[in-house]
Amino acid sequence: MTASEINSFIMEENDDDNKIIETNNQLDDLEFRFNFINIPWDDRSTKSKVGIVVLLVSIFAVTIALVVTSFFMHYRGFHSIKMYERNNEQSCFRVKMDDNRFVARIYSATSQQLLCVGAVVSPSSVLANGVCAKSGPIRIYLGSITNPRCKKGFSVDLIESIHHDGVISKRLVLLSSYESIAACSDIIEVGTKLDYTQKVYILGRPYSTGRTLSRQHVTLAGRDYTSKSISKHLKSNSTICVKDVARCPVRAGDLLLQNGVLFGLASTSVQRFSVACFGALSIVKEDLKELDTDISFSDSQSRFEPFLFKHKKVGKPRLVNQQ
Repeated sequence: MTASEINSFIMEENDDDNKIIETNNQLDDLEFRFNFINIPWDDRSTKSKVGIVVLLVSIFAVTIALVVTSFFMHYRGFHSIKMYERNNEQSCFRVKMDDNRFVARIYSATSQQLLCVGAVVSPSSVLANGVCAKSGPIRIYLGSITNPRCKKGFSVDLIESIHHDGVISKRLVLLSSYESIAACSDIIEVGTKLDYTQKVYILGRPYSTGRTLSRQHVTLAGRDYTSKSISKHLKSNSTICVKDVARCPVRAGDLLLQNGVLFGLASTSVQRFSVACFGALSIVKEDLKELDTDISFSDSQSRFEPFLFKHKKVGKPRLVNQQ
């Protein structure tokens, strides 16, 4: 090769080397640009720092806005439910507790909050929904507050459970006291044969505190009534369902009566639906007899009194004479 050819070859190799170095430098520059997060704060430009601050402030503002919106929607829904309940309570027909001495008020012994109502079924026992005994120690109040003995209430010394597929808690409870509650209460019979051609009524715990109970007349939904809302949790052959529930909310443990005889305890609380279901007491008749032989049962279908029905009143509860 001549000297000129050698020089030309060397220059071409140098040009190729320069191209490779430039290419590597470009790759390094690209890699550096995309390594945005790992750049130290002091090495960032003013524009980069401002961008990061704006991004963080935007994320914070959006998060706060979502929290405030969620809280507002939750409060508005909660407030609407409260207003609905209050309006319903104002339209409820009220009866005095002192006129229904077979109704027991079950309170939490710690918070003194009214949990639910139950029914006095013997001189020493109160029948209630199992949810009433889930909130810790409880105390039973009966009769008039003007009676010093009744005013202080009765302790619950024994809680006996009865399995029942017709209530959400899957059990009823028989609350017993070693003290005699006869002087402060009346005993109501437990019915076993419901007359589906007649109406029934519900005695329940009111939303507001006071010496009253809510009472509303409802219509039986029928023997073969089934509901998708209850079939998932309750057995239809263990329940008595009623319709036209509109004036008052129904709460777990409320009493279902027909002509002064007790037939069921509310399976669960119902606020906005026109149908409510009650655990039928007829299917636990033998269990109740075994636990307390003093419980009385009414095996005949009750007959509605035409005069009372005309005036939309109910007869006095069929009470058992206490010795």
